[in-house]
Formats: sequence, structure tokens, C-alpha cells
Amino acid sequence: MFDRVFLGVSMVLFVLGISLPMFSLQKFFVVNDSFSLLGGVYELLKAQEFFLVVVIFGFSVLTPTIKFALSWFALSIEDSGSKTRLFAIRKLAKICKWSMADVFIIAILAATVKLGGLAAVKVHVGLLFFGGYAILSMILTHRLLRAYELQPRVEHNNLSTSDF
Repeated sequence: MFDRVFLGVSMVLFVLGISLPMFSLQKFFVVNDSFSLLGGVYELLKAQEFFLVVVIFGFSVLTPTIKFALSWFALSIEDSGSKTRLFAIRKLAKICKWSMADVFIIAILAATVKLGGLAAVKVHVGLLFFGGYAILSMILTHRLLRAYELQPRVEHNNLSTSDF
């Protein structure tokens, strides 16, 4: 029950985080632009920056959505020894390797804008919601994975240590 609450709250924080403004840029004391993650992706799409759209959308929207789906699927199966639940947990463990890339992208964006010197940056509530989602999501993932030993399997097909 507790894990389902974590999942629900982190999903709400995620949706708020990507849709509400994260940053506000003030250039030359005149232009004031606010950016949400989805708004930024849309602006990049309009500017035909397709590589950046794919990278930012993939890591910041698609990966967390898949992570939510796998978490929900794993939580919906009551039997912890079920092969279906184990499948979901293994996929969740693999996707979690990439799940903090979204936070990294936003940190780089903030640092780049901050170091520009031509603009003042204000942080808005969207970034706080997104950070809350990231923390709750990590806690939930840790709680889901802690009962399973998901270490890489070593194949013993006549390999010696000198083969490595």
C-alpha cells in the first residue's frame, strides 16, 4: 500500500514538474521568458532541433513514463515470486540505469543558462516538483528492487580468467 502511494505521488509530481515553468530567463532586463520542460521541447521542435527533442523527450518524459508503467505493473502483481513480476522488476532495474539522465539534462541546462552571463535565471516551482518526483521515484525503485537479487549472470562456458 505504501509503495502505491509513493507511485501515485511521484506520478503527480512528475506531471506537474514537466508542465509547470521550471526556469524564468530575463535577458538585458527586458525579455522575460518562462520555460517548462514540455514547453522547451515544443520550442526545440519548432526550431527543428530534432536531435535535442529526441534526447530531452526520451530521457525526461519517455523513460520516466516507462518506469512508472513497470512500477505499476510490478505492484499490481501480488505474488512476489511470479515470473511476470520478476520480468517487470528486471526491466525496471535496467531502465533505472538511465532514469537520472533527465535530472542531469536539466542541471546542464540550468548551468549553461546561468553561465551565459547575458541572462538572469529564476527557478520556479516546476523544477521543485520535478526534483520531488526524482527523489520519490528513486525511493520507490529502491523499495521494489531490494527484495530481488539482480546481479549479472556469469556464464561458465569454459572461460578462464585469462579470457578477460
